[in-house]
Amino acid sequence: MPGAVGDAVETPVPADRVRAQLARILSSSGFISSRRLCRFLRFIVERTLEEDAERLKEYVVAIEVFDRNDDYDPSIDSIVRVEARRLRGRLKAYYDGPGRDDSVLIALNPGSYVPVFRLVTPEAKPPAESPPVASKYTTIAVLPFVNMSPEPDQDFFCDGITEEIINALAALDDVAVVSRTSSFQFKGQAADIREIGEKLGAQLIVEGSVRKAGSQLRITAQAIDATKGYHLWSETYRRELQDVFAIQEEISISIAATVRARLPGRALHHPSLEAYTGYFKALHLVHQETLPGLRAAITAFRELTERYPDYADPYAGLATAHAALSIFGLVSGKEIFSELRRNAEAAVRLNPESSTAWTVMAGISAHWEFNWVEAERRFHRAIALQPSNYSAHAWYGGVLAMLGRFDEAEREYGVAIRLNPLFPSGHARLGFLCYLRGDESRALSHLHESLRLEQDFPEARFALGMVYLHQGNDAAAIEILSRGLEEAPVPLHLGMLAGAYHRVGKAAECRDMLAMLDQMAATQYVTPMARVAACVGMGDFEGAMDALTASIEDRAIFANVLNVDPFVDPLRADPRFQRLIASMNLRPRTPSRPARR
Repeated sequence: MPGAVGDAVETPVPADRVRAQLARILSSSGFISSRRLCRFLRFIVERTLEEDAERLKEYVVAIEVFDRNDDYDPSIDSIVRVEARRLRGRLKAYYDGPGRDDSVLIALNPGSYVPVFRLVTPEAKPPAESPPVASKYTTIAVLPFVNMSPEPDQDFFCDGITEEIINALAALDDVAVVSRTSSFQFKGQAADIREIGEKLGAQLIVEGSVRKAGSQLRITAQAIDATKGYHLWSETYRRELQDVFAIQEEISISIAATVRARLPGRALHHPSLEAYTGYFKALHLVHQETLPGLRAAITAFRELTERYPDYADPYAGLATAHAALSIFGLVSGKEIFSELRRNAEAAVRLNPESSTAWTVMAGISAHWEFNWVEAERRFHRAIALQPSNYSAHAWYGGVLAMLGRFDEAEREYGVAIRLNPLFPSGHARLGFLCYLRGDESRALSHLHESLRLEQDFPEARFALGMVYLHQGNDAAAIEILSRGLEEAPVPLHLGMLAGAYHRVGKAAECRDMLAMLDQMAATQYVTPMARVAACVGMGDFEGAMDALTASIEDRAIFANVLNVDPFVDPLRADPRFQRLIASMNLRPRTPSRPARR
């Protein structure tokens, strides 16, 4: 960011100048409409000026700025990290635009909630180079449609419109559509279209706005060449609210015409506007990826299935939410299996063209039934229905990794990253795959990229700990896995830490980790894989085998990957281990390579 406004001068900035600059930023067009970001920026700036920056931690910000309660858990509520990304983007947009000639820079670096203040010397903006002309639009990104309605709580309605258009455009042949997770990171930002296109790898950007007043709906949509910033197409639709589904089709067909592609007819399966809005309210909760959000979504989806028993999407939403709870290790996979399968099957029966439903069905075949052939067939079906389905590619990559088909898995993860370039999970999973196949240099590169995209991303920290442990770098493993331990302990991290502390001779710390696991298990579900990690690290192979048996019976996360994970190589010679692997319809593999100690 500093480079956007000239040379930064490392000189202390007087507090009065910082406060004057803060007032200038907060009154700019990019901030004045966002009370939340204004409150966030004002809070961290004032705390820093008051020399209280040491307390600017995620927990404190959540309580003081975002009104969270004392029981706030950053591992299941990512609001501070999400809003920090938005704030960094909004600050960059300000200094690239109206604040280009300002003499004081206020910046927020990734990985920190303490702002940086610098004096800058404005300099002439260099002439922009002419971007290359795209001969073909191969990737489309749909930005969140802006809510222009009098009611500020209609954001979910705009998000629903956006997501329907993303899904419809995914039917285009030979065109990739950027995943919702990445495109929605630009929600509320005033970034340049060319910059957005570069970050998302998209040549065509679709954006628009929604104004809803009473029963009247006005949707404005436009398509922009992201390489030049030229408007290619725009249209305004004025309809009665009941016509919203037809409007989605009209917009999708118009956009398809700009890329000279044919959009196959797609049936929309929303029985009513009330059902439609209820579904997207619940889906918004799923996208938060928090325990409270997922539980609230499940309640909302269930109510929809009771009111609209022939509506497929809420059943798919229920299955997705339950699967997420299991994948995140928040519930027992065995306990939710019956309801998970029942809802996924209902979604496929009611709408056989639902890529989301087929993706969950494929996950069920792999993770719960160990039916790898059927899982592949269902993944192929899901991807054929929606080639730009990020989740289908990411899940399929994980299944291919479990089967030891590493090259194919890497191709699927590569597609997932292209579809969702700003989501840290893609690089975290590819990094873990590189670890499995013995390429630890590339593993570290991808895992650090994941952490660059989101500081302390749990999936990346876990995989990074695995790499360090296998290299024999116990101190580095302890450091990465211990981050945020007091605020948000993660069972798998605690188990790995127990083993690492045991190896470096810190018996008391090892006992502390095991005690924390016991305390957590007394009040919530704790994956048995945490005990597997602890016992292997401690050399307790009998205990590891008992915990591994429980993990497979429980359909616990990471149990399926054990056949290719070098971490459990000490167990492979045990006949019980080989029988467990065979029980998952996998062919037992020999140890891949010795761990470096």
